[in-house]
Amino acid sequence: MKYLHIFFLLIIGLPSFLTNQVTNEFIILLISQPHIYILSQVQNASTFIPAHIPLLYTHSYLSSISNWYAIYPLFSSIINQYPQLKWLFICEPQTRMNLNELIAFAENSNADYVGHGLYDLEPSIIHHYSFSIENPYPDFASGVLLSRKILSLFINRYETYTKRIDFIIDVKYELNQLLNELTDTKLVDRPDLFCNKNKKTCLTWYDGQYDYSCWRTNIQLEDLYIGIKTFIDYHKTRIEFLRKTWLNNKLNYNFFTNEINETNDNKNKEFIILKENTERGHCHKTFSIFHYFYYTKENIKYLIIADDDTLLSVERVLRLVRCFMLSNDIPIVLGERYGYGDYYDYPTGGSGMIFNRQAVQQIISNCACPSPDTPDDMFLGLCLKRINIPLTHIPELHQAQPDAYSKDWLEHQKPISFHKFEGINVEQVYRTYLYEKHLPSDVPSNYIKDEF
Repeated sequence: MKYLHIFFLLIIGLPSFLTNQVTNEFIILLISQPHIYILSQVQNASTFIPAHIPLLYTHSYLSSISNWYAIYPLFSSIINQYPQLKWLFICEPQTRMNLNELIAFAENSNADYVGHGLYDLEPSIIHHYSFSIENPYPDFASGVLLSRKILSLFINRYETYTKRIDFIIDVKYELNQLLNELTDTKLVDRPDLFCNKNKKTCLTWYDGQYDYSCWRTNIQLEDLYIGIKTFIDYHKTRIEFLRKTWLNNKLNYNFFTNEINETNDNKNKEFIILKENTERGHCHKTFSIFHYFYYTKENIKYLIIADDDTLLSVERVLRLVRCFMLSNDIPIVLGERYGYGDYYDYPTGGSGMIFNRQAVQQIISNCACPSPDTPDDMFLGLCLKRINIPLTHIPELHQAQPDAYSKDWLEHQKPISFHKFEGINVEQVYRTYLYEKHLPSDVPSNYIKDEF
């Protein structure tokens, strides 16, 4: 584990490119993160790219650009690094391509911005309720192609752009919004060429899913502890939905609440009563979960914090933990990343947050809530930045309901969570997106979720 720790630290400092100077006109930017599991995917992807094609990694810029994960802040550095650049292709580790045909298409195309378009069917909270059926945004899984012309125009105009993004929520959508506004250019939607699945016509395609099947057996369900934030008004409503979907007595969990109904609650000591209760923010409640886990669940390795209206696939959470929690010596935090402008990123609370014991220890040793109702997830982001623990973004964790996301985008992932119960059939959403009919072979046989 000592050597794993050293490797984890070194990958942040790797140079962003090592290129054969045959051509610097077509550049590939691979969306990456400084975690060994993701870097193994990146390494696999790099084997499909010829050595003479410059291959950049988004995480290579994290030491110099605070919001590197938003992609557009990297454009200026990339143009400066590669003054001969004509095309930038942005993609994910599991994007595959017919490279010669893709380059030929780029050289002969009149389009400056082309890819596989995603569409919203209704206004969405994650897209700031902005909505246009005629304005697609790119699916990075299929890759997106940008010309030097549009990159240069974007860079020049962004320098004097005053309407900066306050919250980075959906990177692909916000990148598209900025490109539209600053360059007057819309995405050319070519799903026949930039594909979700490999077909004869495809220049690029997405190769499979992140199902996180690492086949490790040293982490079991009993190694997970779930802390659920709630208050008494939701004990008979939201909590009942949790019991009808993913929550049962085979799991290690507690509800953290303000008070209980002595008649109905706490028959199995499920409820932990806290002195403070706030209508919003919940920093006190979240840090109470940290302390309770660390000091009373000493034999449990991993903490999941969820809201009382968070739908989870416990089976997929276990698979995720098996792939990402590769060391108990290194603090590791998993969540859906949101960004607060240029300042810091944070894990969204409603989608679920996952910590190993070392991360919890460092958090409670170095950070304390400014007030009980401080926004817990945003303060946690500040704390992680202060103690230099990177947040690993998990795209299968969702802060919103399924309808907030493009159906095309959801089709090529196995969701792990969704959030909020208002206006939906909770049990139907769980069955459609999160429930696994057959017990996965990597989940212990003593865990069987009852039908509802």
